[in-house]
Amino acid sequence: MRLTRRRCALVLVAVLAGQVATAPADAAPPVPPGTLAADFARAATEFDVPRDLLVAVGYGESRLDGHSGLPSQANGFGVMHLVSNPTQHSLERAATLTGEPVDRLRSVTSVNIRGGAAVLRDLADREGLTAAARDRLSAWYPVVAGYSAAADGSTARLYADHVYDLLRTGIATAAVRVAAQPVRPDLGRYASISPAGVGPHAAAAALPEYGPARWISAYGGNYQAGRSSRITTVVVHVTQGSYAGTVSWFQNPSAGVSAHYVVKSSNGEITQMVREGDTAYHARSANPYAVGIEHEGFVDNPAWFTDAMYRSSAALTRYLCDKYGLPKTRAAIRGHNEMPGNDHTDPGPNWNWNYYISLVNAGGGSGGRYLAGSPTDFTGDGRDDVVSFTQGSLNDVYVATSTGTAFAGTSVKWNDFFGLNGETLLSGDVNGDGRDDVVAFTHGTLADVYVALSTGTSFGGGLKWHDWFAPGAEVGAVGDVNGDGRDDIIAFTHDTNADVYVALSTGTGFGPGLKWHEYFSIPGEFPALGDVNGDGRDDIITFTQGPLTASDVIVSLSAGSGFGAPQTWHDLFAVGTEQPRVGDINGDGRDDIVTFTCNADADVYAATSTGTGFAGTTVKWNDYFCLAGEFPYLADANGDGRDDIVVFTKGSTNDIHVSLSTGTGFLGATKWHDFFGLNGETTL
Repeated sequence: MRLTRRRCALVLVAVLAGQVATAPADAAPPVPPGTLAADFARAATEFDVPRDLLVAVGYGESRLDGHSGLPSQANGFGVMHLVSNPTQHSLERAATLTGEPVDRLRSVTSVNIRGGAAVLRDLADREGLTAAARDRLSAWYPVVAGYSAAADGSTARLYADHVYDLLRTGIATAAVRVAAQPVRPDLGRYASISPAGVGPHAAAAALPEYGPARWISAYGGNYQAGRSSRITTVVVHVTQGSYAGTVSWFQNPSAGVSAHYVVKSSNGEITQMVREGDTAYHARSANPYAVGIEHEGFVDNPAWFTDAMYRSSAALTRYLCDKYGLPKTRAAIRGHNEMPGNDHTDPGPNWNWNYYISLVNAGGGSGGRYLAGSPTDFTGDGRDDVVSFTQGSLNDVYVATSTGTAFAGTSVKWNDFFGLNGETLLSGDVNGDGRDDVVAFTHGTLADVYVALSTGTSFGGGLKWHDWFAPGAEVGAVGDVNGDGRDDIIAFTHDTNADVYVALSTGTGFGPGLKWHEYFSIPGEFPALGDVNGDGRDDIITFTQGPLTASDVIVSLSAGSGFGAPQTWHDLFAVGTEQPRVGDINGDGRDDIVTFTCNADADVYAATSTGTGFAGTTVKWNDYFCLAGEFPYLADANGDGRDDIVVFTKGSTNDIHVSLSTGTGFLGATKWHDFFGLNGETTL
């Protein structure tokens, strides 16, 4: 009898909460004079602006870095990004309000902060905020939205939401600190406006081409319809400004510039602003053949280049390379500074090209979400099979079934239209009949979930089982979290809120999405599912993936109706760019953890579950399996109750190799198929 434990998709890849809680601006603790903290405190007191809000606006704009008075892409200056361009004049307004010369507002940090506070107070007066209201952080939301000078209310919300996210999570810099506080903003007139590019009622025309992205169109004059050349290059840019500010700038008729995609620093969120088939104005003479990706930040400050940004951007670049047949190398992935006829320096010396290219070449597909081992027993015979989703223009699904010693030589088409570009494609037994089915998370603004049930020899037509789950860049997963024998769907918001939502299977659909955990797996970590304590219910797992001192494995056990408190089950596993996976490799009914180095060493390490932790000493189970660019996962390929390791070589060979588990190690690799899972296809 097949175990009910489930392995999930392990993947890379937003919500308001809490109650208003703030103190008046003059309640800030004393700070040493002549410091950045003193500059904020003094300006906040002078203009009766909450000090924490003033810091959050500045941090969101510049990470509190004045960049020596140099302008941003939108011609904004200083910590508070006071702007002077044909449609935005916060710099000039600050000069009028403070009496300070424009050149001092641009170049002197304390003066710039004072100017930002004056502009915020001026906007508050225009909004009609009373003295009492000004003491409440929640009341300032419309003011912050106005400070963005965005092209429309939706983009203004994108800006203001980020500032309030910073207030909720706190800011911990060496110079200025803001304590986390559970503030729920008073949205006012913005309550009826969805943040740009999101919402259940977005028009079909507003759908991004890359599923995890949101769609916000650039101003029509900032790009050209169509292309005069085929796409051959992905160009990496740095915005020289904030994420929301860049989105707003590309909507501005006076900008004259745009890019196809913009990536957010804090959580890797992506906005598409120009269709890939249109010519964005981002790289001069290279525009006709290049796709441009802008990354939030400034070239001189490496703090902007977060792991969440690297991973999200690399997944997007992988998708573009697969879609347009480009090599995943520096020959096709280039910096703005490397393009002909350009005088720009981005992405600059702080951009880690080696790490970025390694991430582009990692993962298995489906928008680059680092899929890792869904259950794939499509026939119900107890042996896991393999599946490949072609996506692209065909959207076919091919299966090769396991014989116990190989995957059946001729792959067979099981569905001829399932799994569009950018969707997350997984598998699981969602109706409890013992055969695994295929599941597609559309993400984007529709956020539908489709299922195609297995008959044992094919998949039926795709049916919508949920119409709003895992929107935007949330991470979708499949597993049996309540132990009823039917696999459910799970969404990790994977942002600063780090919520986990579950929609239980009824056998014919998924129920409402309910929050089962409110802080688990933050950006940069790898979330997963697995029944690690052997109780028949899948638990949630996250690999922090840090350096040697911060590569923990954290588990939150399922109680059947929610996930419990996080517990550290291992303190050194899956370091850096290693690829972790979850499965029962020794056949004891408890899921274990495995990590693949996927480099020249090609080592495979495992730590088995004791039911309360993963065995303290990490042990090498195979010393040559999965090279760079290959895609590994776990599956019980021979049906003996122990998960084996499987790798899709991709590249030019497209082989599948299997190394069977003995319960204490993995045997030597054997080729089980010699042509399956082509480049750009998603494989499980």
